[in-house]
Amino acid sequence: MSEQSKLRRGAMLEGPEWKSILRFALPIMLGQLLQQLYATVDGVVVGNYVSMQALAAVGTASVVTVGLSAIAFGMSTGCSIAVGQYFGAQRRDDMRKTAATALVLLAGLGLVTLLFGVLAADFIAKDLLSIREADVCAYAAMYLRVYSLGFVAQFVYNSISSILRSVGDSRAALYFLIISALANVVLDLLFVAVLGWSVVGAAAATVIAQFACAAVSFAYMYRKYDVFRFRLREIRADREKLRLCVKLGVPTSLQHVVVACGNLALQRLIDSFGGVTMAAYTVGRTFDRYMAVPCLGMFQSMTSFAGQNTGAGRYDRVKRGVVHGVCIAVIAVVVLGAVVLAFAAPLSAMFGVEGEAQSQAIAYLRFIAVAYPLMAMYLPFSGTFQGCGDPMAAATAAMVALSARVGSAYLMVYAFHMGHSSGWKSYAVGWASALIFVLIHFARGKWKTKSIVKNTPDPAPQEE
Repeated sequence: MSEQSKLRRGAMLEGPEWKSILRFALPIMLGQLLQQLYATVDGVVVGNYVSMQALAAVGTASVVTVGLSAIAFGMSTGCSIAVGQYFGAQRRDDMRKTAATALVLLAGLGLVTLLFGVLAADFIAKDLLSIREADVCAYAAMYLRVYSLGFVAQFVYNSISSILRSVGDSRAALYFLIISALANVVLDLLFVAVLGWSVVGAAAATVIAQFACAAVSFAYMYRKYDVFRFRLREIRADREKLRLCVKLGVPTSLQHVVVACGNLALQRLIDSFGGVTMAAYTVGRTFDRYMAVPCLGMFQSMTSFAGQNTGAGRYDRVKRGVVHGVCIAVIAVVVLGAVVLAFAAPLSAMFGVEGEAQSQAIAYLRFIAVAYPLMAMYLPFSGTFQGCGDPMAAATAAMVALSARVGSAYLMVYAFHMGHSSGWKSYAVGWASALIFVLIHFARGKWKTKSIVKNTPDPAPQEE
């Protein structure tokens, strides 16, 4: 099969929109489920083989690790917008330069994030997270310090998976994550349950799994796609493409950084209620992230779908696609919500929590099971704005959601005295606010003027 045929097979420019989106989205969603398995396995193993304090520490630290990881997601998404639009416009040389620039940019950011996480672990646990219980604070700092060693691998993997998604190859990331998830499960049990390495073992298992994922993904991209088969001297940042990646990636990364800061503010609020509530939120947040999988999967799918069709000038498909994307996401979260609602008690018991901690976790799960369709309705619109070259609209939607959530949570606690439940009840306020914003922005139509490329394809390479 020629290079052109391989790339054409990943195109989402023809056929029923829902079919293209769903076919592309399913591997992404399965991959995200495997990524959530990391946190679940860490929590279950630590909760059952170490202590509830260790479980609370890992859950609290995850607010920071997810926030730092979101920088990789944001910048790689920005790079994928450019690659996807160049793909839709058939500009092969620009695709290649942008992909090489993305690899260099993400590897550099990963190194900076690694150094920050290792050097600032104690500060993060004591001051940023404001963990009051000494043993929980010590566990959180240890977990952060070791986990941070994997950030370079994590950032490189994100850049590769986003490049592959931008040309329509969403299945590859699933295969990489299967390998990584299996390695993480085996190593978690070995390091924590057998060798007794506590939270350090859980973090080390994740780091090793991340490096395995990055190595396999790079080898796959190199072998399968000639356009991304770089010589060593070609893996460098092109000045023009670097500016473009930064222009598209910074708003998305800023969005995630702001979200991370908001989550940090909420975590400090949660931590003020003590170790029992911290453990309950660790359990609730784990299944919260499973509920988010269809929403985030559709966000990424719509980014690629809208990017390719914007590059090809097919705004009619973009409009129909976002409606189909919303319907798919809502149906998926309704099904997941029914499962969580029915099995909230046994799901929370998996983590070894009991008594009041389990009661709080069950209440958290039952609320989000009902509230998640709001998120499922707004995120596909944000992904569409991203793919069309309007990342500021997506960033604004996230900031609207976050500010509404954080503000309402603190009001619920300090003005209305609603207690620890404010943390999860504020979700609905944030998502509803973001949904109103994206509907208004979509109706105005300014997102259709943000394309970064003109439909002037490079000459197609000849069949070999």
